[in-house]
Amino acid sequence: MTQSQPPAEELLGFNNPQYDLAAKNVLSERSVAAYILKGTVPEFKNVSIKDIAEKCIEGDIQVSKVPVNPGKTNAAKRPKKIKGLRNEAGDVTEGWITFDIIFHALTPDSGERIRLIINIEAQKTFSESTLKYILTKRAVFYASRLISSQKETEFSGSDYSEVKKVYTIWICMESPTDRSVINHYRLMERHLVGKYKEPQENYDLINIVMVYLAPGPVRNKTLAMLQVIFQETDKTAEEKSEILRKKFDIEVTAEMEEELRTMCNLSEGIYERGMAQGAEAKTIEVIMNLWNKGMDVEFIKDVTKWTEEKIMKVIKKDKN
Repeated sequence: MTQSQPPAEELLGFNNPQYDLAAKNVLSERSVAAYILKGTVPEFKNVSIKDIAEKCIEGDIQVSKVPVNPGKTNAAKRPKKIKGLRNEAGDVTEGWITFDIIFHALTPDSGERIRLIINIEAQKTFSESTLKYILTKRAVFYASRLISSQKETEFSGSDYSEVKKVYTIWICMESPTDRSVINHYRLMERHLVGKYKEPQENYDLINIVMVYLAPGPVRNKTLAMLQVIFQETDKTAEEKSEILRKKFDIEVTAEMEEELRTMCNLSEGIYERGMAQGAEAKTIEVIMNLWNKGMDVEFIKDVTKWTEEKIMKVIKKDKN
């Protein structure tokens, strides 16, 4: 019934692993990953999509298949698809986690090409009631593991100067607001007593980017591209491929189009969108019933799990 717990839970890792894998494969396409990097990683803000795809992204990796073994390094090939750098990190005491997509990228700044470790995750929902945990905290954990798993792979012994900067980027198929948003979390320096300025590159190593998708027009090209792939469910794979080619200049391979077709065919289209719209209409009805009975916004938030902003928009629209 609630917006934060949509009915289409088959999507992305809930009950439909085939859709999950197809989505990861699409996101691992070099041109798609380049768009995501340009829109979410400041180091690539002023770099062309073509240069990011051809010159900056490196590594021949596999998606959600290759286990991490300490001491192994990634190959330095440049295929059309990013197949995965290493997608699990763990040891006997900590347990295992599987990264959806992970690869190295080289920054073009200041003539010195700095290697970043990039992780992209696809997630259906941010809802704590559905996931049974807070998604942002999971992202913090993943970022921390991207740092700690570098020992004996990116550097050895106590050579901590070689720790690489990491980004974990989460693509969430719904938004906590009624708009698409991108949030960036990072380490910052604060001067508590006196003033000494540490070089930023020495501590600015952990970065978390949360991308929340919502229906509706957006100006940001990265969000627009992700909407075409994941949210324009009334379009066929062929129509999506044509839009990605013409509007975003993305080289849609036959393999990528087949993955898009898989996503379109797995009941993630008009049926699921209609279910979600029906659930939203029921929630709106509940909101107005509670409001008309004198319940306050805090109580309605607890019942519906909607944000105050969305609840007040419903109430104001009804008054008009």
